Amino acid sequence: MRNLLSANFLRLRKSFVFWLGMVFMFGMSLVAVSTMYRKGQTIDGYQPHIDNILFSGAQFLPIVAAVFIGLFIGTEYSDGTIRNKIVAGQSRTAIYLANLITCAVALVLMHLVTLLGIIAVGFPLVGNVEQPPQTLLLFTGLSLLTVLAVSALFLLLAMLVSKKSVAAVAALLLSFGLLMATMTINFRLQDPEYYPVYSATMGVDGAVQEGTQELQRNPNYLEGTKREVYVFLNDFLPSGQFLQLAQQELTSPVRLPLYSLAILVGATVCGVVCFGRKDLK
Repeated sequence: MRNLLSANFLRLRKSFVFWLGMVFMFGMSLVAVSTMYRKGQTIDGYQPHIDNILFSGAQFLPIVAAVFIGLFIGTEYSDGTIRNKIVAGQSRTAIYLANLITCAVALVLMHLVTLLGIIAVGFPLVGNVEQPPQTLLLFTGLSLLTVLAVSALFLLLAMLVSKKSVAAVAALLLSFGLLMATMTINFRLQDPEYYPVYSATMGVDGAVQEGTQELQRNPNYLEGTKREVYVFLNDFLPSGQFLQLAQQELTSPVRLPLYSLAILVGATVCGVVCFGRKDLK
């Protein structure tokens, strides 16, 4: 395992895709800070806080993860590296776990560079923090667990698809699918149960008289079992967790880490078993 990790981290240090991902995520932090700063300068009454955008860049991490893991692991297949490791006597389980650790470390570094970029640039410009330190530490810990879940999920896909181009495209489709599903779920959950309906009458002189406002029930409002399913998916999907962290509106700080651990363990076990049976010819 030690030799596998040493070789993987040497590849990671020289990987163009990895450093491109680091630069992209740091750039997202600069965009978030500059957008918040401009809003503070141009919108009356708007009070910017760094913690409001601290996890905004995490929403882009699944897309970066799809490209990075798909190409990084796909290169091992295209270059015959994985087959050579097996010929050299390395077990398939050790190869899989070494790749998981390497990819997880890479994505954690990309996530941390986003947080550090927002803090380093945002504090001199804004310097305001709204949430208490313990809450920010909780959010950071939850975000790191979600990053590990994303690593395991995309590695499972990349290790089971031998062709680099197919793996990268499939991972991208999965990341966009998760993003679209999360946006749809979030939109439906935010539908109000009642919405106001205004009515007004016109007088004999043609003037509009003062109207009345009534509350009318929204026929599209989710309730019962259907709403519980939507809430579960919003909490379970890594993209949904990232969105909740970005909005700082966690539905359940207890369930989210359990779901991330479930994805991490489930995807890893499934990957180890399936990769152990995969034909590498």
